[in-house]
Amino acid sequence: MEEKKPIPSLRLAGGQLVDARRAALSTQGPGPHRLEHVATCNGVEFINDSRATFLDASLESLAQMPGRVVWIVGDVCNEMDEGHVQELLTEKVSAMVLFGRAVDGVEKEGAAPVEHLYVTDELRTAVFLANELVRPGESVLFSPACPSGNGFANYEERGAEFKRAVRDL
Repeated sequence: MEEKKPIPSLRLAGGQLVDARRAALSTQGPGPHRLEHVATCNGVEFINDSRATFLDASLESLAQMPGRVVWIVGDVCNEMDEGHVQELLTEKVSAMVLFGRAVDGVEKEGAAPVEHLYVTDELRTAVFLANELVRPGESVLFSPACPSGNGFANYEERGAEFKRAVRDL
């Protein structure tokens, strides 16, 4: 694996950077719903990172990926426009598949954070689309960068649905 690159904290609270998330991220290794290898399909690794319920966690996961990825994400936020985030996305993300959001909602937020942004209604469709978009040597990373929602009670349920969809490929 590539050397971990430090990701600047994106959250502010009371005028101070919140370091608790960074400390928590540094202690988490692969496991259930955190950079969990689900399957290899046609030479492509599918990674479940459903536990990444905020952007900082997803960026940390992206930085740890050994190559470029198709990123399945649950939300696009304004923080993705920041320079250091854009650099990481340019380096690591070949396409982004946003699930559970209306297309017009994304268009209202302005320019896409990556050149190739696709929008689907549900996670299952996002997995099938990512499977079509991924290129040889890349991986598919499911790292939502948002709390559960879109019909899911929690990150475990959301991660289980990702795993079911991957197994159905």
